[in-house]
Amino acid sequence: HGSDETLRTQLEPLFVQYGINVVLTGHEHFYERIKPQKGIAYFITGSSAKLREGNITPSEFEAAGFDTGYTFMLVEIVGDDMYYQALTDTGKTVDSGSIHRVGKVEPTPNRTAQPVVPTTGNGKKLPPAGDRK
Repeated sequence: HGSDETLRTQLEPLFVQYGINVVLTGHEHFYERIKPQKGIAYFITGSSAKLREGNITPSEFEAAGFDTGYTFMLVEIVGDDMYYQALTDTGKTVDSGSIHRVGKVEPTPNRTAQPVVPTTGNGKKLPPAGDRK
């Protein structure tokens, strides 16, 4: 919800824990880029369907905003870099830049993983669900 801190503060610990660098949302009816919070860039790109002019609430968190026309966002990822450009329906650029990925999230083996094919417990495969009695 834009620069509204309520939802972001609930989800942000998970974003930080899992090394998320960028969050893209679209609920609001305008374009807004929030200043990085804890190393995370936030984008709201919701003005391509329904526009609510004058609906951005100015805040100290806003890095860029546009609510006087329809916008869409182009994103290109090349290696560890994300390039973004927010454009109006007439082709005017209202915001652009790049973000470099910081760190990499390595998969952690799940030691409690279940077998893909169900077994009886003694290593024998179970028959298909429709054939079980």
